[in-house]
Amino acid sequence: MIRVKNLSITLGSFVMKDINLEVNTGEYFILIGPTGCGKTVLIETLVGIRKPDSGEIWINNQNVTYQFPEDRNVGYLPQDFALFPNMTVEANIAFGLKARRREKKYIRTVINRLAESLSISHLLLRYTQGLSGGEKQRVALARALATEPGVIFLDEPLSSVDENSREILCNELKEIHSRFKTTFIHVSHSFEEVSEMADRIAVINGGAVEQVDTVENIMYHPVNRFVAQFTRTKNIFEGTISGNEILINENIRLKTIYKTTGNVLITIRQEVIKILEELKEEYDNVFRGKIVKLTKRNNIVSIVIDIGIPITLYTMDYELVERIKSKSIVYIMIPRESINVINI
Repeated sequence: MIRVKNLSITLGSFVMKDINLEVNTGEYFILIGPTGCGKTVLIETLVGIRKPDSGEIWINNQNVTYQFPEDRNVGYLPQDFALFPNMTVEANIAFGLKARRREKKYIRTVINRLAESLSISHLLLRYTQGLSGGEKQRVALARALATEPGVIFLDEPLSSVDENSREILCNELKEIHSRFKTTFIHVSHSFEEVSEMADRIAVINGGAVEQVDTVENIMYHPVNRFVAQFTRTKNIFEGTISGNEILINENIRLKTIYKTTGNVLITIRQEVIKILEELKEEYDNVFRGKIVKLTKRNNIVSIVIDIGIPITLYTMDYELVERIKSKSIVYIMIPRESINVINI
């Protein structure tokens, strides 16, 4: 387990203050946020490249706050993988083991085992400068895994690859994590890139941790506007709530499962909204409106409907889209339980 307690870090005018995190053993944990929010500063501090101003870092019940990186039993993959171009793949994998003065026979056993597990046995005698992005990633992982670290830190390992390769590498990372059972802490700036990989996610903004939770909870229950916007929630509105009824404007009232009073921010994921081809009076939160925009993106159709406020919904039902796209009026239904309410 990794525990970060009240960690504060200053880098010029940039400050991260009172960072608290817990990462479970064997977890695939992702630090995510926009460029410049502090993700890399935090991960470099956890690795030991930077020293904190205050606070503590615990790895496997050991306080490592001021230990050197080589004493923390961690692996680290920077954005460019930092492979040695003047060494073969074999020599890159062996580097950490040789630095620890392990026996040659042991080093050879480890290299062969990792090369076979990561499907890079055929690359062992090649130099790294001619390898593809995916091959470099597997070599860098083999080098990190060779010393049997308790944690592997990956700093935006997918940032320099094309879109097609990114999906393949995402799947490979998840498979490698599952196979080796090592704790992974992965830094990314793209929620879409990593949403299927993470056990849990920490959303970071402006040097602060905004929310730590599962992917599902962060998507459907963001704690503030920033998290909702960062996870690409399209429907974000302010209103007032009394009991379980939210007033957005004089014509739009929504019923929810929440009961509170006062000013609120509501978020509604676009994939939970239902299109009705005819009025269903037995449902709550049914509204009539007009389609104002319809866009195809890969296998998803994005539809914006004006019901007095613009509501965006996603569907993969192409037949439904064909039936409704020429209609002047359509109906939508917003499930009560899908409305996330944030007091403001």
